[in-house]
Amino acid sequence: MLTQENYCIYTGQTVNYSDSDWQTLVSIASKRLASLLCLETFPELTDENKDLAMLLANFICATLKFQGAPDTIESKSVRNFTINFKSSATNAFGQIYHNYEDIIEAYSNCGSDIKVERNARHCCGYYNNGLLNF
Repeated sequence: MLTQENYCIYTGQTVNYSDSDWQTLVSIASKRLASLLCLETFPELTDENKDLAMLLANFICATLKFQGAPDTIESKSVRNFTINFKSSATNAFGQIYHNYEDIIEAYSNCGSDIKVERNARHCCGYYNNGLLNF
C-alpha cells in the first residue's frame, strides 16, 4: 500500500487525508493505473517494485492536480508568434508517460504503446505526440 509519507517522497507534494480516504484514493488510482497498463489487477507494492510505487504516486499527483478543475486554455507568445494549448489531465498523463516511460513499459501489457482500456476486451486509447488520447 502506498502511504502518504511515500507519496510525499516520490512526488514532493504533501497531502493530509484520513486513513480511510487515502486508502480509497489509492485503491481507485491503482485500478485506473492498472487499466492504463492493460493489467487485470494492480501488482502488490513491495521493495522490489518501488519504481511502480513511484509511478502510482505520480499518477495520483496528476489526478489530484486536475480534481474538479476544468480544462483551461493557456497561451505563450514570443515576438509575433503565439501558441495556444489546453492544460488538462490528458496533458498531465502524457507528461507522466514521458517522464516514466521505462517504468510504464516494464509493467505494461499493452504492447509497444500505452493504451487506455475502455472495456474488458479492448484497449483502445493511444499515445500520440505527447498526449494520451481517449
